[in-house]
Amino acid sequence: MSHIIGIDIGTSGIKVGAMNKEGELGFLEYQPYSLLYPKMGWVEIDLEDIWEKTRNLLLKVRHQVEAEGAVDAISLSTFCNSSVFLNEKGEPLYPGILYLDQRSKEEADWVKDVVGEELLFKVTKNRLEPGMYTVTTHLWFKNHHPELYEQTYKWGNLSTFILHKLTGNFVMDWTQSSFTGMYDVENYQWSQEIYEKVGVDRERLPEVVDPSSIIGYCSLPELITSSIPVIAGAADTACSATALGIGINEMFESVGTSNVLTVCTNQPGRLDKRFLNRCHVIKNRWLSHGAMSFPGAAIQWFYDQFLKPEGHSKAILDELCKQSSPGSKGVFFLPYMQGERAPIWDPNARGVFVGIHLNTTKADMYRAVLEGCSFGLRQINEIIETKYQLRTGSFSSIGGGAKNREWARIKANVLNRSIQIKDISETGVLGTCLIAGAAIGYFSSLETAAKEISNNTIYTVEPEQGQLRIYDEVYKVFNQLYPSLQSFFALSAVESSKVEEQVEEDNKVIV
Repeated sequence: MSHIIGIDIGTSGIKVGAMNKEGELGFLEYQPYSLLYPKMGWVEIDLEDIWEKTRNLLLKVRHQVEAEGAVDAISLSTFCNSSVFLNEKGEPLYPGILYLDQRSKEEADWVKDVVGEELLFKVTKNRLEPGMYTVTTHLWFKNHHPELYEQTYKWGNLSTFILHKLTGNFVMDWTQSSFTGMYDVENYQWSQEIYEKVGVDRERLPEVVDPSSIIGYCSLPELITSSIPVIAGAADTACSATALGIGINEMFESVGTSNVLTVCTNQPGRLDKRFLNRCHVIKNRWLSHGAMSFPGAAIQWFYDQFLKPEGHSKAILDELCKQSSPGSKGVFFLPYMQGERAPIWDPNARGVFVGIHLNTTKADMYRAVLEGCSFGLRQINEIIETKYQLRTGSFSSIGGGAKNREWARIKANVLNRSIQIKDISETGVLGTCLIAGAAIGYFSSLETAAKEISNNTIYTVEPEQGQLRIYDEVYKVFNQLYPSLQSFFALSAVESSKVEEQVEEDNKVIV
């Protein structure tokens, strides 16, 4: 039986699997890898290590598939985004720099001054943030490593590096180029006006391609038993939208380390600067992501710090939540564990518990974490309702965090929406396989691909009418919390920076 092999590289691990012509996913393999933190605020990846792990998983799945049939295509999904600097042979000149990296703050400020925030949003449909929109990292590398920059043949992202390893070609699909800060997302081309203003050579930018395009044929010696086409694929959330079959004016939730509400629109003029906006896999459609950075991480933090040391398994989380009540007995939590994106876009914001009293229990604090994350999601949903004119009675939810039943129940009550928990655990792999399947003829079109396969709902969480009024009132109080602390966060960030600098100086003296 013939299969398509899909590769999905996330921020903590690599998954490779294969999909047959019926859209069934199998032969799944996984390999974790580690992020690198060489300095405060720096986040990197070892590109060669990731490639070696990807290559080994690819070969393993290929051998399993070929025991039953043939490999018809290979396709790629990666997290978005990163910066890679490659020589003419496609070899990395420097570690990959992630979207979480904050080293390019000065470059971000400079670009805003030189280009202007109005033009940046007009062209890219995004605000400019260091690391997240990779022109800032590009310029940091140019400024701090001029000799290596001169050796750079192509700059790109992780997918550029992996696709070159597979085919020898330097490309970037348009779902990924949308987050570079130099791409015109309405006209599907690099913005000459922006890259010339910031001093980036056009020759160093990769060709931008349709995610469904065949960019070449696999050139790995171990795989040359036949000519296997390689399809560009797309960014992870774009692949998830494809796997779910999200259409125009539809929305879905993805829950992992972050918590994101994504809406699909065919009206780029409606894209909101508080969201992350990109081209969809399907041309003339755009995905707008209301992204909270760390809700899932906040829950994991609470478990690791307060429950795991006592010997509890994660099963305790459902029971612990039930030991408190709606409103968490007056305790509130801001889920900004390391800054926040939507809706506040404040890198200085931090996690906060408010309202703790002598009768507060661990259950109250945990429920406050779940409620605070849910209130943040409601703020994002209100932007979608007003700016995108989209009000839906239900939405699909995917990702590991979607299966946290008590959290899902609280979100349903806070948002007054039905939530359909989907039985798709590997949407990155499945989505990129569907893209390839439409490209080589497994499916009649990409629009119908998801409809032609099984897409089951595990269960649906319905809002409970008795709790809606309670959460409406508590939500009003929650909305006052961040504005009350905003100036404190800014002051705290300045003082923390001074303390860190003093500690470094003291350590130098000691050495």
